[in-house]
Formats: sequence, C-alpha cells, structure tokens
Amino acid sequence: MAGIRDVAKLAGVSTATVTRALRDEASVTAATKAKVRAAALRLDYVPSAAARALSRGRSNLLGLFVPDITNPFYAQVAQGLEDRAAEARYHCVIASSHLNPERERHLLTSFQDGTLAGLAATTVGTDEGFTTALGATRGPLVLVDRRPRGIKAPLVRTDNRKVTRGAISQLFEMGHTRIAMISGPRDFDTACQRLSGFRLAYKAAGTALPDELIRHGHLGEAGGYKAMNELLELDPRPTAVFCFNNLVTVGALKAIREARLRIPVDISILAFDDMNLFPLVEPPISAIDQPAYEMGRAAADLLLRQLDGERGLGDVVLPATMIMRESLAPPSTR
Repeated sequence: MAGIRDVAKLAGVSTATVTRALRDEASVTAATKAKVRAAALRLDYVPSAAARALSRGRSNLLGLFVPDITNPFYAQVAQGLEDRAAEARYHCVIASSHLNPERERHLLTSFQDGTLAGLAATTVGTDEGFTTALGATRGPLVLVDRRPRGIKAPLVRTDNRKVTRGAISQLFEMGHTRIAMISGPRDFDTACQRLSGFRLAYKAAGTALPDELIRHGHLGEAGGYKAMNELLELDPRPTAVFCFNNLVTVGALKAIREARLRIPVDISILAFDDMNLFPLVEPPISAIDQPAYEMGRAAADLLLRQLDGERGLGDVVLPATMIMRESLAPPSTR
C-alpha cells in the first residue's frame, strides 16, 4: 500500500507539500496540487483520517469509558455520545472495564497517549493512584453519572437524592413501613446520594430505619441476587425493596422467583434505571428512569465545547422520572 512518502517521491515534492496540497491549501500552487493529485491517483493513495487529525495537532476521536457496556444504561449513554459526536464529525472509541478496577487502570493508561481529543468516563476505580491518573488525562475530560473524589471535571448526572426520596415517599404513601434497599459500593457517590434520599424518605415518614434493611456494596446481577436472598431471610421480611440499579434488580428478581414469592402480593420491587425488558416481564417492573441517551449527548457536548476553547464548564443535571408499573402495590394484609 502506497504511503505519503511514495506520493512525495513520485511528485518530486516534500511530504509536507503533499499534505498541504491534498488539503487544498492556498500556499500550494495549482500546478503543484495537480501534480500531487495525479501522483496520489496513480498510486491509489488515500490519506489516513487519523494521520490528518494528528497533523492538525488534534484527533477526531472521542473516548467513552464505562464499567459495563452490557448494561443498557451505558449502551444508551454510548449511543447518545456517538450521535452528538457524529454531528460534529467526530468518531468514538468505547471501552468497558467490566467492573474491574485493574482493567480500568490498564485502559486508562492506554487512553493517555494523546490520540483522543477528549474522554467521557464513568469509573469504578476509587483508589488515590487511579484518581490521580484520571485527573492527569490529556485533553478535555467529562464525567458521567458519578464523580470520583478529587476530580474536578464537569459531570453529567441526575439528582439521585431528590428522585430517590420522592420515589420512596410514594411507597410510604402506599402503606409500606418496612422498605429495604440494596445499595451500591459505599465509595460510589451515586450510591451515597441514593442512600441519602432513601434515608430522607424514612425520616420524612417518621419511621425508624433498621440497619438490617440496607445491604451495601452490591453491583451486577450476582450482587443483587446475594443481597435479596439475605433480605428474604429476615423476619419479618421487607414488604418492598429498592435496588441500586437495573442489573442489581435483575439479580433480585431471580432470588424472588426462586423463593416462589409473588410480586407485588408478597413483596414490591423498585429499580433505579429502567431497561427495555422491565415493561415486558410479569408483572412489569417499576423504575426510576434516568435519561441515559440525553446524558451521553450532554457529555459529548461538554467535550466539544472544551475543544472549542470553553473553560470553567459546570455540571449538567438532567431530570429523572419515576415510572409506576405493576411491581409496586400496597403491602398485603395476609
């Protein structure tokens, strides 16, 4: 395959002149442009998009760093970011750490070679070394959904505390007084905010919150399954359970089915983060819906604004909504 040096040699010019000629720059004469284009055509030379971008001193690639691309929430974030980037003629590179902090550190290192114009990230790493490396990322940085301690980049998020408090308050209004929560890791600010909203709802209802009704540190289907089994062993068991995210909810549902309990007759369930299958299962699952696609678009927009020279950009807070379905009902008197 012919390269730029081959074109330069055939046209009798420098590689820099080839680059300028193919960009149609005014500094190159019409005769030289014609000669370079004829050489490129003869050699079937197509300039690399990456090479063109790097020659400008800036890549046309935006990166997205997520914990689990199989999670529908992050897939929608990726779609939103990719669509907004395409409008500005940027491409996207998407990487998933699969909830593994060590893999995340490795991926972050590979992203620091300067080939990305900007990076949007949702991280699971929380140790000081990782956050230092993230803060040293070259180029614009935008955080999505959660903020690691010590990182000052703009964040795209929803008001986790407010929407959780409102949703749990609705459960109290239904008559539930023993509501449990399967929470995420204690060092995730999203988990802390949702737990805070959960506690505020209990306080507003004037109801004591036993420690046994909170299960900390769970992620993924396996975490939800384990935590729900622990909650079902309580006596009395909770009449409703709030799950930290959608995949935790899937694991919790598996445990409820195995216990042969009926939703919502025996136990009600509420998820944070909706997913396409929730309206389709029996009964349909109630959820707090984050606008994942819009969050991805907002993250891309913040990166593009930084690339255009804007500084001091603040957080973007988008509204989340409670979707009521049949998995929530007043507690049974049986």
